[in-house]
Amino acid sequence: MIADIVERTSDQYTHHVIVPNHPKPLPYQPLSISEFSISQLPALFEYLQKEKPALVHIHYWIRPMHRYYDFGLWYEAVFKMCEELGFKVIQNINVPTTPFHNPVIKHNVFVSQYVKDEFNDSDVTSSVIYPGSDLTHFSCETDHVFPNNSIGMVYRLDADKLNKEAIEVFISAVKKKSLLLCYIVGGGYYLDYYKKRVSEEGLNTQFVFTGFVSYKSLPEYYRKIGLIVAPVHDESFGQVTPFAMSMGLPVIGYDTGALSEILGSKRTLVRYGDIDALSNMIVEMTNDPEKRKQSGLENKERVHEYFSVEKMIDEYKNLYQLYIS
Repeated sequence: MIADIVERTSDQYTHHVIVPNHPKPLPYQPLSISEFSISQLPALFEYLQKEKPALVHIHYWIRPMHRYYDFGLWYEAVFKMCEELGFKVIQNINVPTTPFHNPVIKHNVFVSQYVKDEFNDSDVTSSVIYPGSDLTHFSCETDHVFPNNSIGMVYRLDADKLNKEAIEVFISAVKKKSLLLCYIVGGGYYLDYYKKRVSEEGLNTQFVFTGFVSYKSLPEYYRKIGLIVAPVHDESFGQVTPFAMSMGLPVIGYDTGALSEILGSKRTLVRYGDIDALSNMIVEMTNDPEKRKQSGLENKERVHEYFSVEKMIDEYKNLYQLYIS
């Protein structure tokens, strides 16, 4: 999201991205990123004082339990610096958490109506701007035939979205329909555990664990999957779902977070944690190619209406214009 905003508004604005740390080498090139760790806060204050930004756009990722860790303290210090220097701040709330409170904040942006409704405890002016996706990258030939018996999920396999039980949905589905091939696309904390559970059940031949996959390569994996499954415990706004929708894929999952908001209905969602119901829906959908095709077409139409990167950029440009004089 940040890279898209920087790249696609560079004709109007000069951006400087500041982070407490970042991966090396940088995942986005060329993108100007300055690192100021928590031990370098005095240098960050001097930097901001010198640059005098017309607007500071803070992307807030801290959940309540993390506010007193280094990242939480870093955010708090940055807000205080902006207050002391008299800067105007827009705050993005990108995860299910309450906004940071500081009088310098002029506007709060939530990534879904769900997050705004459930977590907004601020009187600051607010709006919802959906993270946009490059739908030209996630596109598929109109005559492409998705496989009937291939299912999968595409996630960072970490605790912010998934838990140990997520893999049980796929194991349960394979036990009910032995022809299924399951793609688990992504890496992270749970990867080894998921592999272990599949091995314990003797189902290694029916699972493909890809590990981390590059953004560039993701569409090729979506083309191999006929049904996307979202067994998540929380979802502020997951872009992997719009990616799938743009490919023309059906998506099923748990009714949690913003998933129904993204999909536009709860027709392909079941009660959170009901492994049996979700695995039954997997079997039902893989046995019904026409239903999958219709659901995929509806998803494709919806994603182009609400979740394109162009729509997101237009909304951020309009927002910036309100506060940059």
